[in-house]
Amino acid sequence: MKSKLVLDLQKIVGSGYATNDPDEIQKYCGDALGVYRSFSNFPLLFKNPAAVVSPKSKEQISRVIKFAHLHEVPVVPYGKGTGIMGGALATKDSIIIDLQRMDKIINIDQENLTARVQPGVVLEDIAKSLHKSGLLLGHDPWSRPIASVGGAISTNGVGYRAAKYGTMGDQVLGLEVALPDGEIIKTKGLPIASSGPSLNQLFIGSEGILGVITEATIETYLIQEKRVLIGMTFPDFESGFRSIIKITHSNLYPSVVDFGQELKDISGYSQWKITLYLMFEGLEDSVKISSLEAMKICRSFNGEMVSESQTLTFWKERHSTAQLYKKEVLDRNDIYKRRRDSNYYRMEYLHVILPISKVLEYRKRCNDIFNERDVIVKEWSIWGRPEFFSLLIQERDDQGHPTSIHMAETVDIVLALAQDMGGAMEYCHGVGVKLSHLMRDELGTSYDLVRNLKRTLDPHGIMNPGKIIV
Repeated sequence: MKSKLVLDLQKIVGSGYATNDPDEIQKYCGDALGVYRSFSNFPLLFKNPAAVVSPKSKEQISRVIKFAHLHEVPVVPYGKGTGIMGGALATKDSIIIDLQRMDKIINIDQENLTARVQPGVVLEDIAKSLHKSGLLLGHDPWSRPIASVGGAISTNGVGYRAAKYGTMGDQVLGLEVALPDGEIIKTKGLPIASSGPSLNQLFIGSEGILGVITEATIETYLIQEKRVLIGMTFPDFESGFRSIIKITHSNLYPSVVDFGQELKDISGYSQWKITLYLMFEGLEDSVKISSLEAMKICRSFNGEMVSESQTLTFWKERHSTAQLYKKEVLDRNDIYKRRRDSNYYRMEYLHVILPISKVLEYRKRCNDIFNERDVIVKEWSIWGRPEFFSLLIQERDDQGHPTSIHMAETVDIVLALAQDMGGAMEYCHGVGVKLSHLMRDELGTSYDLVRNLKRTLDPHGIMNPGKIIV
């Protein structure tokens, strides 16, 4: 039975685009944050929103938010639901604003090297369209086949080419945003301006707590003349890490830096596999010089070339996890059950950013913590920049419960350590509900400033409650 809320929303977006039907709204009960990794937020994964609305235009989004503001009903922006931190969870009886109908590529400008897109455009779709115009999308995460532009901006995501092109937010030139009172503002799509603070930065990485992105102008890049991808293996993590530092400080400008020490099962035995992949793109002579110098640096740290087939397989399969998730979850009729009832992924992947000088010390101190707490490290890695440090961990004695207090405590300890060492607890996926309890320590003295900004723009606290500022 349609609620009064749904009937009111249907007056804005049309009868077929607002619902509280249980079978429909279950699809929007959260994102890709799994049961095991949700820890204390476990109950939220089973909470239904009050309604789901699917606007077709910025005007409809504005009217929905004005309605929500007037009636003090929480609003949660929802892209493709692929975030892994619970950023799209409805923590209260909320209106989910499904942005999937806002999926137009408005304009590709080959002369200005820009693209104007709506927030629901899938990254893969814009990447393919740009390629036809001889252009490149600089943001290339593992989730490119399934994630949306709006979600990538809202979490300030990082992709494989971050070494050269930076985060998704670094590639944003202009934004159009519906504020918490429904007013729409638009910033100029220019690379730089000195006339006041950049309003773009208010919404990049803010996960919808200050407004809903309705359009973005992003920077694009010419497809380069030459591309070289190389792979190197090292005797230990430190050798590979030192190579990355020297390559970075030598201004060789690789577009891809992907380094990992992975615990692999080889012939029945667990062995460490340590591999660095580098990509150089540009003019042929420049790429040749840079790639040869990078290999020389790697060899000076006892690096050895891996086979060309292994290197090509890495690049070819970089999106395979997303493609599998799309097949096994997103394309299924029982998407809610697939998301919530599956506990097969019982590991934790953490991403911290640290001063370069602190990375090796942090790794050692984390290793000591894991040994004390009987936690296994499956992977140590660097992605994009030497400051971007990641780790994959697993409980040695997994009791098989839906979630784990022991793992939750371990995660908080190592993330707090990163903060204490002058770092930040996440560089890749945002905060969501998963890490919001650590945000006061993360922001420190600026926490109250951000909270006051949130209260000024959103006095009723309707925009994506329970995320970032709680």
